[in-house]
Amino acid sequence: MEECPMSGFGIELPPLHGTPSTPLWLQVKHALRDLITFNMKPGDRIPSEVEIGQAYGLSRITVRQAVSSLADEGLLQKQQGRGTFVLAQRLAEPLTDTEHFLRSGFDAVDPDQVRLYSAETVEGPDWLAAKLGLRSGPELVHKIRKRLHFEGEVAAFRTSFIPARLAPQLLELDLARPLHELVAEQGGGEATEALESIEFIVADDFRAEMLGVKVGRPLILVERIVFGANGDGLECARAYFRADRFRFQHRLRRSLPESAMRSAETLMT
Repeated sequence: MEECPMSGFGIELPPLHGTPSTPLWLQVKHALRDLITFNMKPGDRIPSEVEIGQAYGLSRITVRQAVSSLADEGLLQKQQGRGTFVLAQRLAEPLTDTEHFLRSGFDAVDPDQVRLYSAETVEGPDWLAAKLGLRSGPELVHKIRKRLHFEGEVAAFRTSFIPARLAPQLLELDLARPLHELVAEQGGGEATEALESIEFIVADDFRAEMLGVKVGRPLILVERIVFGANGDGLECARAYFRADRFRFQHRLRRSLPESAMRSAETLMT
């Protein structure tokens, strides 16, 4: 199929490619992805579903499936009554930071982007007891919720749980600061280790409302459990990132063999 000129947009739709077994909607999706990647920039409006369908000689239903798939992946955003627009690239979220092993996510961005949503002291739920090694019976925990704002919208939120006995006066402090620092200053223990897990979930009613997205939209859940030197749990935090706004990256570096390291040290002396 030849390229399809689109009058009024000053762009040409890439040709469709695929084997006979490749669904037409998937061929359209790949073509639109090429168009977005190589010929458009964030904020540009793509042709309408009707115009794309006319250009390729396909039904609107087929085109809508392709566009909706790209919107679900965070490449496009549909705006009621205005059209469908190219979104900016996902924010690159580093998994680690050289300054501090816990300095990532909410603790690594500009503090002006993070806003306190709520802070209260509650009884620790049952699921939290095993993660933090809470004492037998209901134990009070500080529950602190923050939201990360980016370009005028909520991009993520994090709920942190900290045993109240570690820092009884925690809620009276400046909660904009990293919580592990505040716990250490209150004598609750220095963070020395953390267990972090990442998984993909879909937004339920509560999380959809917190992030301003539709129920069922994909989210990235990052759970972090922080431990002190004696192995006691200091904090359990669950951060929910919009999958259409974030991607996670981690730099991998090969370690030099011990013999090579000794040779390097010899050259330096």
